[in-house]
Amino acid sequence: MKKLKIALFCYTHDTVPPKTNIISAPLWLVYYLANSLTNKGHKVTLFAIPGSETKAKLVAKAMTNWPKNKYVRELKQRGMFGEYARRFVMNDQACLLDIFLNKNKFDILHANTELALPLAALSPELPILVTYHSPFDPHYNELFHYYKKNFSNIFINSLSKAHANQAPDISFDFIVHNGIDINQFTFNKNPKNFLLFCGRINFNKGADIAIQVAKKAQKPLKIIGQKFYSSPKTVKFWDTKIAPHLNKKIQYLGFTPYQKVKKHYQNAKALLFLNRWKEAFGLVMIEAMACGTPVIAIPRGAVPEVVKDGVTGFLVKNQREAVKAVKKIYSMPKEEYLAMRHACRQHVEENFTIEKMVDNYEKAYYKIVKDFKSPIKR
Repeated sequence: MKKLKIALFCYTHDTVPPKTNIISAPLWLVYYLANSLTNKGHKVTLFAIPGSETKAKLVAKAMTNWPKNKYVRELKQRGMFGEYARRFVMNDQACLLDIFLNKNKFDILHANTELALPLAALSPELPILVTYHSPFDPHYNELFHYYKKNFSNIFINSLSKAHANQAPDISFDFIVHNGIDINQFTFNKNPKNFLLFCGRINFNKGADIAIQVAKKAQKPLKIIGQKFYSSPKTVKFWDTKIAPHLNKKIQYLGFTPYQKVKKHYQNAKALLFLNRWKEAFGLVMIEAMACGTPVIAIPRGAVPEVVKDGVTGFLVKNQREAVKAVKKIYSMPKEEYLAMRHACRQHVEENFTIEKMVDNYEKAYYKIVKDFKSPIKR
């Protein structure tokens, strides 16, 4: 089968892969996607900021690292929200990207950001696959619906069935689950005795719920994640729901380098994933399971598509059920618990690897290229 000329584009708030204290699963996924597609023989061009690393061709000179951008800093100093400042830069880069795309004919652009949607109008002859990595709120539901309805070159991928169900007005073309490099996560059959929470420290992610569950189950908890302290709401959340409960048994480890996070995955008795929002996918769950660590989770969003209840962990409706699930895991006979850890690893190997993700995206690319009828002769 003919190899493709593929352009990849993602957010520009950090390098590909991310190197700073930024939590960004999309940047890691694009890193693996670019390398794997290149290994398959495709001609891949990655648009990312200087300092990015890839086996693909890197276009970086025109791409701006927005946190370090002088214009963005000036906008923040004038009182503008960082999000709006970021979008000024991203929209400018979308135009630069369009210029490059028109000079270098690609078979397809895969954009892992909604900010590439305007390219549909700028480059109507180029098929564009957009993967959106966050939950769909009414605004984004309307935005994607508009572009999908009015531009034949827009194709939309969701990360899970639940992700697609959040946006009933959008006609999704594909569902491709995220994947991980399974070789980067070592299975451990002899974990330690602590529970683990890993995620942003905010209301939606439910670190406070994890604390209450650990306290009621009388088990130690380690909390890993970026603390948000930038608004009255986030300050209040930390000061009232997190900080008062920290002690020797409930430990906050702060933002932790990725390699060290993997060690905590390996050594945890179980991962607590007690979100309040509908997760689009939840990479943390498969990373933990790859190490053999079962997941106790509230079945919101994509969780039921990722965790097999009673096999790779437990799905719970509330705090009370979460406490019961924790106690059940700690009281399991050694052989039964070890079998669950092996089941976790096997589940990821069979369903959520980088290889499976890349193969599914490759199939999507070929289908798009085959079916797309350009309104303009290229």
